[in-house]
Order: sequence, then structure tokens, then C-alpha cells
Amino acid sequence: MTLEDLAEVAPGFFDSEVKGGDPQPLHTLLLDETTLRKNLLPMEPIAWPPLQDGSLEGNVTTNIVVDRKGKVREIGFIVSENSAINDAGRQCVLAMQFKPFLQNGVPVQVMSQITLPFKTVRPSGREVFETARTYFESGRQVSFPAAAGGKAYVLRAEFDAKGSEGAVSTGHYEDTWLSDNQWRREATFEKSRYVRTRNGEKLYELKEGPEAGLLQLVFRIVEPIPAIDSFTESDWRIKRDTVGDVSTVRVLAGYESREGTLDTEQARGYWFDDTGLLRKTFFGGIETVRSDFQDLGGVKFPHQIDVLKGGRVAMIIRIVEVTTPADIPRNSFELKGHAWQRAFTSEVR
Repeated sequence: MTLEDLAEVAPGFFDSEVKGGDPQPLHTLLLDETTLRKNLLPMEPIAWPPLQDGSLEGNVTTNIVVDRKGKVREIGFIVSENSAINDAGRQCVLAMQFKPFLQNGVPVQVMSQITLPFKTVRPSGREVFETARTYFESGRQVSFPAAAGGKAYVLRAEFDAKGSEGAVSTGHYEDTWLSDNQWRREATFEKSRYVRTRNGEKLYELKEGPEAGLLQLVFRIVEPIPAIDSFTESDWRIKRDTVGDVSTVRVLAGYESREGTLDTEQARGYWFDDTGLLRKTFFGGIETVRSDFQDLGGVKFPHQIDVLKGGRVAMIIRIVEVTTPADIPRNSFELKGHAWQRAFTSEVR
């Protein structure tokens, strides 16, 4: 190989044309979806596949590039209310045909967004399940007295747990509920305290001591069902399962191995019996089993919650007393200087 200086070259030396190629330069237009659809040619009705889990209707949305012949050349990331429909949605979009888009009489390629509504059914011959939202909302109503909106109450519980220094101590949990807009939850353990309250439209939160994180976990264990605004329906898979000898419906998000092992970091699971009662949960590698259900204002509340980590009991929460609240000072529901804005939490209270 020889490297030498380039001498003078003839005009047009660097111009080239591919024999049979397109002499027209490529222009791209960005269109809104309404304008895009004006060139969409008629297509066969979409036969959406049956879906075992998640939402049965919603929208499939993506970004597309349509070439100068009106064919979909590129398709972006699919967004939908149920990820199980995404492959079918992708194929439908790729099969779309448009009249060529013209600019000054010359065909151009276009970029835009396209949305397809879908509506389907559950597979025949299989048990039909409700949506995750339905199980969560009904489970909340029958499992937690605050959600049921019945009579005011004060609920006290104790729990045994290992502190940061390795010793097992007894902690305390108290839930005072007057209404949806006036309640107080407090947990204490050794020298730590965690409080959440609501007074009207104002929310408060107080954290004190090295075990505040443990006390936050106690809050979540007692009322674990996620708030509706904190999850995406399509993340959840639903199937029949058992807890002990009780038939349940399991609502699960996150990775599960073929052997049924749940991912300790991402998996979240909730098991509801046929009355909607929450029997078991799994999140953050922690399993909780709820038992000894007793009536509390028309709600079946567990008087014992066993908390297991790695298959071993790590904590036991026991309800020790449920009473009717006496005169409670209004300032009990206020924590001056500790205003709280609910964000980045799946908990309702």
C-alpha cells in the first residue's frame, strides 16, 4: 500500500450515483397523528389475542417512520395498558399501509405517533380473573378497618424483632382512626419512633432513632396493599394458588423462576382468598402470613402476622387491644414542623 499526496482532481470526481438508485434527496416530515391518519388505507379488523392476565382493553401506542412508498419502515418502543398485547400491536402497526406522503408533489418519509385501541377476552377453558386493581380495592375494603370507613377505633399491637445491636425487643404499634381525614399511626421500638398522621388535608411524618426504617416496615406489613396510583396494571400476573389449605388468587409482579422462586429485590405478591381477604404477602424478600382473623367493625382483621425472611420467622405482630376512642385532643393529629407530602410510596396511609 502506498500513501501519497492527492494531486488535482477533475470536477465531479467525488460525485457518485448508484446505478438504478433514487436521484431524489430524502426528506423527512414530522406529523401529528391526526394528519398521519388521513393517509392510512383501509385495513382488516384487528383480531386481538386472548390475554390471561392484566387489562383486557386499552391502547397500544408507538412512534413510527413511514417511507416514501407508504410502508412502515421503523417502529419504536410499544406502550400499552397490558404488555402481553405488545407483540400483537407491533405486528398490526407494521402491517399498516399509507398513501405516500407528498411535499410539493414529491414523496417524503414521515415520522409520527400511532395509537390503536384494543379490546379482548380471557382464554376459553381457563378461569377468568379480575384485574389487579379489582383485587387490591376489594381486598382493602374487607381487610383493613380504616379502608372500610366504619366506626372509629384505636388498635394496639406488639411485635418482637431484633434490634440493630442484635437483641430481641418488643415494639409497639398504635392506630387511632376517626375518619379518612383524621387518623394517627405510631410505632415505637427501643429508642426509635415513627409517626404518620392526617388532620384534614394536612399530612405529617416524624422519624426518630436508628430503628425508624424498621418501624416504617411495620407500617407497610400492617397495611401492605399498594395504592392504586402507585402501580401499572400490566405489571401484574394473576393465577390460582394456595396458602396452607386455603384456596387463593395470587396477584404477582416481578420475576419468578420456573421453580416458583420469587426475586427478593423486585417481586411483589399478594394472596387473596375467595372472600377477598388478604392472606399472605411478599415484597423485598419478606413473606408475611396473616392468621387468627377476628371481626373489627365488619372487617376480618388478622390478630397475628408472622413475618418471615429466608423461610425463618423474623418478626411476629400481635393485636393486643381494639377499643373505641375516648376524647382525643385535636393536636394529637398534628405534628408541627413535620409536614409530609406523600410521594414515592405505595402506601395509602
